[in-house]
Amino acid sequence: MAKKRKIKKSAILPLSLLIFFALYFLSFWWFSKEQGNPQKIEVNTQGQKEDTRSLLTQLRYKKKIYLSDGTVSNIRVEEDYWDELDYILAELKEVRIPESYKETYSGYSDDGIKFSTDLNYLRIYTVNQEAYYKIPVDSKEEFTNVLNKSIYTSFGFVTQYKNWESVSITYGDKTKKIHKWKYDDLSYKMASKRIVGKVQPEKSKERSEYNFTMSIKIKGQDITVETMGADYVKITSHKLQSYYEVHNALYEYIKNDIFKIK
Repeated sequence: MAKKRKIKKSAILPLSLLIFFALYFLSFWWFSKEQGNPQKIEVNTQGQKEDTRSLLTQLRYKKKIYLSDGTVSNIRVEEDYWDELDYILAELKEVRIPESYKETYSGYSDDGIKFSTDLNYLRIYTVNQEAYYKIPVDSKEEFTNVLNKSIYTSFGFVTQYKNWESVSITYGDKTKKIHKWKYDDLSYKMASKRIVGKVQPEKSKERSEYNFTMSIKIKGQDITVETMGADYVKITSHKLQSYYEVHNALYEYIKNDIFKIK
C-alpha cells in the first residue's frame, strides 16, 4: 500500500504566502471593478417651491405672531386669540391701495410675513409682495378688541417688570405696595400654562379661602391681575379680560411672602 506524501515543513510558508497574495489580488480586482461602476444615486435638485397662496391665506396659517402698537412692541400673540382673529381674516376681501393709510398696529410672523392695520384696512407684505384688505365696518370693534386683548391682557406684556411703574397687592382691606427691588421676584413667579374660559376660574375663586388683586401700572396702562385660587388668574385691561391657568408659585409667594399668611 502506497504511503501518503507528506508536505515538507519548508514548503508550508511559501504555499501560505502564495494563497495570501492570490486572495489579496482577487479582492483588489473585485473592489476596483465595483468602483468603476458606482450605483447611481438620485439627487433632488429641485429647490423649495414658492408659496403661491395669497398673502392673507399665508398669514392666517402662521403659528407664531408678534404684535406691536405705539406703546408696546413684539408681544407674542396667544394661539387662542389668533384663532379669534382668523374668523375675521377669513372674510376679508383684497382691495386697491387706499388713498389714506396710517398704521396703528403692526406685526410679523416668525418667517418673514409682515402686516399692519389702521383698523379700516389690513396691509400684508413681504420683500416682494404687498396686498391690502378691507376690514368690514361690523367687524371693526371685535377686531380692535382682540388686538388689544392680545397685547394688554397677555403674560408677555404683564410680566415685563422692567416696564412696571408701580405695583400694589390687595387682600381684603389690606393693601401692600411692592418695592422696585422685589419686581423681578414677583414677575418670575408669574408663569401661565394656558388660556382658559371663565367658568372654572370663577368657581375656583369661590372655593378659595384667599384671593389677591394686583394693580400694576405699565407704560401708563392700568393692569389688574386677580388670583382665583392657587391655579388661575384673571387679567383685566382696556375693559377686556383674559383667564389663565397658572403655576401656583404666584399664589404661594403672595400668600406666604407678601402677606405672610400661614
